[in-house]
Amino acid sequence: MSSFAEFFSTSAGMLLRRWELAQMDALLAECAGETALQLGAPYGSLLRNASHDSRLLGARNFLQTSQACANVRLDFDSLPFRESTFELVVSVHALEWSKNPSQFFSEVFRVLAPEGRLIVLCINPWGPWWVRKKEKLFECPTETSFSPLSVTQVKSFCERYGVVDRGRFGVYCPSLSDNPQHLSRWGWCEKAGDRWWPALANAFMLSCVKKVEKPGLIGKLIPEGGLLKKNWAGQTIATRNQKFLMPLIFSRKIT
Repeated sequence: MSSFAEFFSTSAGMLLRRWELAQMDALLAECAGETALQLGAPYGSLLRNASHDSRLLGARNFLQTSQACANVRLDFDSLPFRESTFELVVSVHALEWSKNPSQFFSEVFRVLAPEGRLIVLCINPWGPWWVRKKEKLFECPTETSFSPLSVTQVKSFCERYGVVDRGRFGVYCPSLSDNPQHLSRWGWCEKAGDRWWPALANAFMLSCVKKVEKPGLIGKLIPEGGLLKKNWAGQTIATRNQKFLMPLIFSRKIT
């Protein structure tokens, strides 16, 4: 049994790593902005091809730092950044280590700018790797645990703050063998899995765009204390010392 970071050095881990890098490269081509944040660094930075001027790599512990990004040690559930700081946030298996997923998403969308994009890369709890090995797949620190969320749960959290515009399942190989030749025998699973059993993939990716509702008037402004009056020119005005209030919507109960 190896640590989570060491898992990505195995043949199965490299298979997952290549799939995640391919997904990121395809999405980064459509992401614009000045600042980007990656949460989690099990195998370095995935922002190497990002066009953002400022790139940060945040993790609890760094086993492999990145020269392309500034490295920041942080807690995923309490991010030390101001609101709307980043146009892009990428979670690379950071969600699985969070003690409070609701707080995790609250913090991520707090530091994400309006119309900014969140990309989540996760282990699928219904995939053969996790179903067969459970928590024995990786060594977990005593103060925390590795708990994958289903794609339905992740999507539900994301839709509280924005719109999920795309997603993808991937890596259907059921074997965890460290023998590349043995893994190559399962290559047919990738195309077949996408078509016949996508929900049984070992990993998935979701992309969400943050939406902020803009306040708007729901009716005419009315003054407090009376009706509007017309002046000598026929224009509708409020009387002196009257205060404008937003209109209220009343509902009448039908019996």
